[in-house]
Amino acid sequence: MTLLLAVPLLPLVAAAAALGFGRRLRWGGGELIVGALALSLAGLALLADDTSFSATWFETGGFHLTVGLAATPLTWFVAAVVAGVALGVGIYSLGYMAGRTDRPRFFAEFGAFVGAMLTLVLSDSLALLFAAWELVGLASFLLIGFDHDVPGAGNAAAKAFLMTRIGDAGLLLGWLLALSATGTTDIDALFASVESGRISAETVTLMALLMLAGAIGKSAQLPLSAWLPDAMVGPTPVSALLHSATMVAAGVFLVLRLHPVFAAAPVALSALFWIGASTAVAAGLIATAEADLKRVLAWSTCSQLGEMMIALGLSGPRAATLHLAAHATFKSTLFLAAGVVQERTGTRDLVRLGGLARLLPLAGGAFLIAALALAGVPPLSGFWSEEAVLAVASHSGQGAGVLVVLLVLLGGIYVGRAGSATFLGERRGPPGLRGPEWTMRIGMGALAIAAAGLGWLLAARPDIGLPFSAVSESTVAWRNLAVAAGVLGLGFGAAAGWAGAPALGPLPARLAAGLGTATMVPVGWTMRLARSIARVESALDAGARRIAEGARRAADETKRVEAHGFGRGGDRLAAGLAAGGERLRSLQAGRLYLYTLGLFAWTAAALAAGALLLWP
Repeated sequence: MTLLLAVPLLPLVAAAAALGFGRRLRWGGGELIVGALALSLAGLALLADDTSFSATWFETGGFHLTVGLAATPLTWFVAAVVAGVALGVGIYSLGYMAGRTDRPRFFAEFGAFVGAMLTLVLSDSLALLFAAWELVGLASFLLIGFDHDVPGAGNAAAKAFLMTRIGDAGLLLGWLLALSATGTTDIDALFASVESGRISAETVTLMALLMLAGAIGKSAQLPLSAWLPDAMVGPTPVSALLHSATMVAAGVFLVLRLHPVFAAAPVALSALFWIGASTAVAAGLIATAEADLKRVLAWSTCSQLGEMMIALGLSGPRAATLHLAAHATFKSTLFLAAGVVQERTGTRDLVRLGGLARLLPLAGGAFLIAALALAGVPPLSGFWSEEAVLAVASHSGQGAGVLVVLLVLLGGIYVGRAGSATFLGERRGPPGLRGPEWTMRIGMGALAIAAAGLGWLLAARPDIGLPFSAVSESTVAWRNLAVAAGVLGLGFGAAAGWAGAPALGPLPARLAAGLGTATMVPVGWTMRLARSIARVESALDAGARRIAEGARRAADETKRVEAHGFGRGGDRLAAGLAAGGERLRSLQAGRLYLYTLGLFAWTAAALAAGALLLWP
């Protein structure tokens, strides 16, 4: 249990330490983050199966709110992927941020993000999961806008924050609905209630759809996709970690973590499939026309996440999990190589790049490995994970299988074009370039090795322990078709990149413009809602001020009535009672003969009156 608690806490403690005294350290506190991530990864390796920790947060009104962590096979696997990729990116960041005075702030935000992400993955409570989910969003906002002086950084961070908050509202309502239906935030209790039928089918469907909204926002699926390409304004390690392996994968992980809920809601699974399919195709097409290297990779991320959503919608959670892990390795490698290119050439514009393979051989080699993995070329990681997705799709129907093959073709086109335009062809950049720092080489090289071998390792270990049933392999025909599509796409894209033109003509660029306009609609609604809420709040404040002023005037009037009415009347009554008491007291002189004389006089008067009444 101590190891389980230490896994997310170590990066958080290291983040606080880096912020506190990182300026005194050689790497600005980055060595603390790297050390903490290495220890977290070691702690995961030492954890026993199904280790868990749970505590009651509070109880009220029959609701039992818990917080807890659990290392189930799924959460352990995804946490290991997060920690492993974060460690590679962290090592890379030591060299990337070298010489910058704001390194402590960067590494503090970096460590806070990783700690929050590990908490999210290991959480066994809906309340704690949502709290970590929001902390991940806050850390991503800070990291995207880290370079305040870069034009557009602030707007990109605000756009990402607003668009993901739209989805987060759905997740909030979803877990509150689960709380009202089960009386607890324990995830296992929710699963038991769903599987036993204690929650109606309509409630489960609504719950799944609300939580799907959160997954759409975090994983940049339509119609909340436009924030991810704009977020590329952040530092390269941010893109490599947040926007390939961790934050954007949180939406996919949410569906995996709550898969029994989604499995009981066929409507939600259908929505998953169609949203994933439309996002994967649209983002893949747009990536073929982008002229910015990192934006190509960003749209590629949207497309690859859509592919995972397709697998989930077709009831293939194991395939989605494997592709999530493989994608984390090859996409982070692509981003790190792109970061080397940007730092050494000062540009990400594909038109201004070219011929960098000889000047930056390590970056070119890492990019090549990751690109081949993305295109599904055997025996690299992407081949095995995309083969699993293809198996799920082809067993579901011929149309779904053709869709996945089309996505593999698009992947080969856009990554082949980006790689060719950057590393091949005529040299169009500065004449001499210095290679990356040794820490950047280590981090990028380690992730490139993982991109090459992780898929094979996972394929060789079908008993990895994921709580999802394995799907039978696709047929040889489907597999060969997918490989051919990936290779064909690479060749076609490389030719287009060599020529310096969009791979599929101007249509994808117009699609990008239209999609950007369409996806800004939710942001506009959110801003208008925020402004209307401000007006409503101002009206409520004015009403509250009027009520308070009325209450004050009523209090003043009450004070005046009390002072001039009750106060003076009470004083007069007291004075009258005192005067009457004085008069009565004068009658009580204490002289016995006067009392006897008075009694005799009253008796004589009574006898005389009686005699007169009886006289005839």
